Amino acid sequence: MVGNIPGYVKTDIIRAFLLMKENISRNELVKKLELGEGTVRTILDILKHKNLICSTKQGHSLTEKGNLFLKKTEKSMVVKRLILEDFYPELEKAVVLLKKPYKNIKISFEQRDIAVKQGADGAVILKFDNKLYIPDADINFKESYKKAYNEILKCFDFKKSDILIICFADCLRNAENGALAIALTMSKELNDLIRTSMTC
Repeated sequence: MVGNIPGYVKTDIIRAFLLMKENISRNELVKKLELGEGTVRTILDILKHKNLICSTKQGHSLTEKGNLFLKKTEKSMVVKRLILEDFYPELEKAVVLLKKPYKNIKISFEQRDIAVKQGADGAVILKFDNKLYIPDADINFKESYKKAYNEILKCFDFKKSDILIICFADCLRNAENGALAIALTMSKELNDLIRTSMTC
């Protein structure tokens, strides 16, 4: 007999954890994660088993260990849901600022393929060096998507060599999973942190 196939991926666990900065109910998590109730219950059990969250009748929130893990995570990445009106307006967007990428990382189509495997329609990866730009690309992001560019600059505090990952998909879950999956391949620190603290 074949066992049940999990209805989630590793990055769904990260997404759930990041939503628990404030107390949140399971129903809210189901809605925001775009996952079934049983799947969300399984993810909550994983996070409880790792002592990262606690649950009460009022909802789910971070433990002391969870808050410490969140602070460490936020030193490496910031995840936001942005509208970006003039950038694929018909699709949902997830944006990840990666603060500590691998040194001399080469941005390639392989990283975009990672997002597509997560269900995203595609991804744009930008680097910050006095301005945001797409390395080795003919397109000028600032000129092509002025509103999106300005919105991004308002939402993030950039430092030299930061990487910005924008994933777009027909649903937010696929966009966020794609962006997080790329981030994990581009930061050893983040990958090690997630692997040791969160995986089941």
